[in-house]
Amino acid sequence: MKRILLVLCVTMLWILLISPHTRPATSADLVDYHAGEVLLKLKTEIYLVNQTSIDPLAAPLLTNGDTLSNVLHSLGAYEAELLDSVSNTYRVLFDTTIDAVRLATYLEDDPAVIFAEPNPRRFSMHIPDDPLVAQQWALPIIQAFDAWHITTGGEVVIAILDTGVSITHPDLEGKVLPGYNAIQNNSHVEDDNGHGTAVAGLIAASTNNQQGIAGMCWGCRILPVKVLNVRGGGDDASVSRGVRWAVDNGAQIINMSLGGSRESQTLREAIEYAFQQGVLIVASSGNDRHNGNPINYPAAYPEVIAVGATGTSDTIAGFSNTGDYIMIAAPGVNLWTTTLDGGYGAPNGTSFASSYVAGTAALVFTLRPDLRHEDVTCILKASADDKGPPGKDPEYGWGRLNAFRAVQMAQTYQHCPLYPPAPVEPPPMIAAEDVTSNHGHAAFYPVPFAPDTPDLRFFAETQHTIRGIFKQYWETHGGVPIFGFPISEEFVERDESGHAYVVQYFERHRLELHPNNSAPYNVQISRLGDLVLQARGWDWFTFPRSAPRAGCLFFEDTRYTICEPFLSYWRSNGIEFDGLPGKSFAESIALFGQPLTEPQLEEVSPGVIVKAQWFERARLEDHGSNGILLGRLSDELVRTRGWR
Repeated sequence: MKRILLVLCVTMLWILLISPHTRPATSADLVDYHAGEVLLKLKTEIYLVNQTSIDPLAAPLLTNGDTLSNVLHSLGAYEAELLDSVSNTYRVLFDTTIDAVRLATYLEDDPAVIFAEPNPRRFSMHIPDDPLVAQQWALPIIQAFDAWHITTGGEVVIAILDTGVSITHPDLEGKVLPGYNAIQNNSHVEDDNGHGTAVAGLIAASTNNQQGIAGMCWGCRILPVKVLNVRGGGDDASVSRGVRWAVDNGAQIINMSLGGSRESQTLREAIEYAFQQGVLIVASSGNDRHNGNPINYPAAYPEVIAVGATGTSDTIAGFSNTGDYIMIAAPGVNLWTTTLDGGYGAPNGTSFASSYVAGTAALVFTLRPDLRHEDVTCILKASADDKGPPGKDPEYGWGRLNAFRAVQMAQTYQHCPLYPPAPVEPPPMIAAEDVTSNHGHAAFYPVPFAPDTPDLRFFAETQHTIRGIFKQYWETHGGVPIFGFPISEEFVERDESGHAYVVQYFERHRLELHPNNSAPYNVQISRLGDLVLQARGWDWFTFPRSAPRAGCLFFEDTRYTICEPFLSYWRSNGIEFDGLPGKSFAESIALFGQPLTEPQLEEVSPGVIVKAQWFERARLEDHGSNGILLGRLSDELVRTRGWR
């Protein structure tokens, strides 16, 4: 009797989900997300067959996921599309009478699913039909002419994720690189709406050519990525795919004059991927202040420079969204720019304020290609004209863009003035000529016992301490199993390019302090896997490469795969960014990096031979019944250098 009741309960649940009487999606729902689509991220060993008809009886749909396969079939799933080669995220299409939020909530409970969510729509931030005020009034406001006395901009590549870009406009001809259509998965990027062309003109229109308008960055190159359709609409499947393509194809800056109020993990992971790869991301805050002033994404993600719009009187435009996530404001009203018909017009919107910020960031990169994107972000904030209450506020952010002050500051920039470096008193450095096998490095000498405090911890195992930011980071992200015990105190070390960092060595990792960045980016993990391979005289570029295969994670950049048993360990550990359960791709990348070899047998200590695989920041070792362990790469590097 109990079994019969259980079957009836499950059957009723499915009826509630798929019944024609289920509440249909309202017009408000349709603005937010696609009614019959779910973005489904699966565990690494699970995959959907890329076929137009999901039928588990006709072909195997999942590996180790028979329950999910049956559920998808029962709920009317009829198509699955893999978004990219690394995130294992699919766009799954269902009967459009089924509400996507309810579908996602139900699918999230399946053990094969990491997350399920509706596919949010994104819209271009453009307000049409406003009156013309004056041609390019914004340039003197942000002191662009003064900035151009210092630099007019080099060939910085700016990806414009939008409706496409007109490659035939006379003010854009020769400025547009071959791009990508993330909607159709092809190379057709010609603009069919006009929004992307308007954004491109403000960023990089040909200047000083006796026609049209002046672009912010005269020498910049535009990388068009079409993620919005003819009506200016798109979704996170296309946008996230476009972000990853832009990163992988040389973008130094990504401008996203688009957004929507629904957050999604799919887009979040794409943004994190771009940030981790060192790409500067700029996005418009939105034009919905009078419609509830919703938080807009991707602008609200912490990795993104969120831009609000100002008018001719330097006040925040009435349409411009506000909030604590706003980082900077820029002119966004009646801005003369390129139009789809080959002419010029003056649209309004935070979309176009974002363009000026992206163009100014490119001027900074032109002057200082050595700077990281965090440095350029700091320069934009610190150089802005503070127009609201003193300091950062929810309308102007750090202030209204000032291009001249930005390029001035870039010329002498050393550290972010908004966040003074944390006081550190490192042990004295030993000159290179004094570092011998008998002498060692002073920072690696044992230190006397010290009682533990909230800010300090002593390790009798190695007779070293950790303190402050490094202690917090060590405790938060894995402790001994991930990092090992400390084998040095904090000290200052210069990297290969001459940058000086406060560092500390642990058995398995070296941590670097980057005080200009907000947590957790204020501590970074060195590429010890790469360094130790070089110290051994091994060139991973010459190792045999692999190819994609089922059940494994393939990395296009290095041409290597991660398979079991290393794959589960790689996916289960990482540096926490988003506060959500589990580890995202970006979080695992931050801890381990990409693979640099295929698995191989290696003697990791005298008489101990294990299967090992090298990564940019680590070496994973399969110790059988003892599980997967991280190699003591930091210890090996230090001994190779004669420091310990």
